[in-house]
Amino acid sequence: MALFVDTVFYSIANWGRRIIGFIVAPVMIAYFSPEEYGFYTLVNTLASFFSIIGLLALVDQGLPRFILDTSDLAAKQAYISTAYLVSAIGVATVILIIIASAPIASSVFESIPNRWTFTGLIALTCLSQSVLYVGSNMLKWTFRSAVFAKITIVQSVVGALLTIAGIVLWQWRAPQVLLATAVIIFCAGVWANYYTKDDINASAISRDKFKELFLYSWPLLGLNVFAFFTRSLDRIFLGSMATLEELGIFSVSYAVAGLFETAVIGFFFAWGPHVLSTFREDDAPLKYANYFSLLSFLGIISIIVLGLWGSQVVMLFRRDGAYAEINVYIPWILSGAVLYYLGGYFAPGPSIRKKTYLNFIGFLLAASCNALLNYLLIPKYKILGAGIATTVSSFIAALFLQVVSNRLYYVPNRYKTSFALIIMATAAVSMAQMSNFEYNINNISFLLRAVLTLFFIFIAIIPYYRDIRESEFVMKAVARISKFSLS
Repeated sequence: MALFVDTVFYSIANWGRRIIGFIVAPVMIAYFSPEEYGFYTLVNTLASFFSIIGLLALVDQGLPRFILDTSDLAAKQAYISTAYLVSAIGVATVILIIIASAPIASSVFESIPNRWTFTGLIALTCLSQSVLYVGSNMLKWTFRSAVFAKITIVQSVVGALLTIAGIVLWQWRAPQVLLATAVIIFCAGVWANYYTKDDINASAISRDKFKELFLYSWPLLGLNVFAFFTRSLDRIFLGSMATLEELGIFSVSYAVAGLFETAVIGFFFAWGPHVLSTFREDDAPLKYANYFSLLSFLGIISIIVLGLWGSQVVMLFRRDGAYAEINVYIPWILSGAVLYYLGGYFAPGPSIRKKTYLNFIGFLLAASCNALLNYLLIPKYKILGAGIATTVSSFIAALFLQVVSNRLYYVPNRYKTSFALIIMATAAVSMAQMSNFEYNINNISFLLRAVLTLFFIFIAIIPYYRDIRESEFVMKAVARISKFSLS
């Protein structure tokens, strides 16, 4: 029940934020050139990377394993207070590094218009993202999902209204949008951290707690860095090896593919605390396996539907064909995200057994593969090469983590079947779209596209029908709907 309730709250928050983001995205697509959209994406990507380094993986993965293991309030305050102090030092350090790197920015990213504006926006965005990330994770791990939902919705609505007004009424360009967004995110972060003030006790900060957190968290820092490389390195490579226009097209593809995360991200926000509090129950592994099947099916359906129809959605807002070919790239980008979530979140063994260095190794392999494939494929295949690199590297990480996790804490999920079907669906949809795009026959009939979509969905549901039907999450949802209907 706790998983269901928290999933609802986190889903409401993230659906609201992403739906509002999806409303803002068409405005940016309509008013920004691909180059401006690429600049916007590059700043956010680099800011996220520096934020990951500055936070040292303490607040999102290192801290919870300790505060959930103790019921003593003083001990919880000691861990939380120490994590706050270390995070503040880490974020301040990386912001200084960002500012100091301004002289070399223009040599790495030759397309950027102004290196000081570029690095200044990265530093400000990094600060705001870090403050919000700390606050939101503290709310999550102290089980304040309702507060998280409220703050996220308010931040999203205000940010969306200001961004749309700025672009449409005041002719804001990418730098002004980035600046306004950073200020709003920072305010939301301060608001989120305010709710955790009672959990902070400066006198509880100790060298022993720092040592304990650091020894557990350092592999997680590497994990987060390499996980970032697995999912986001392609944008940095495109920004430096291609053009901002191509990066903008890739980013729009990524935005459409992000609808999958909009649908399921609430579940994953609630999943971590649920696993660490229920893994000792006898029926937990079977429940985890059913959840894995449900999310695998939703991922495959998203690859099929968004891969076949994503371009048509974007063309409602931008009819000049600037983003016409994104259907070819969406399946690869989306499959990388699906594999990333299925492999990372549904591999609880290392966290449960406190062997996080295994996660570090898995994402190190994936990040190295992603870097090599991006380097080899982007010069020749551009955006498609970046998408393929993300899928392959995510597959490597997911497969490694599933094998290792099941040796530490066995979950009877059919990950081999799921991963194979995801890759097959991705390749089939992408090849169909590539053929259609090259020969200009994709607009002959929407009916044929709809028939192809239904056929793929029918094939995809067969392996998962029984698991979905018997999933606790689905059974509870159906029961609640039936109860509501009867009342």
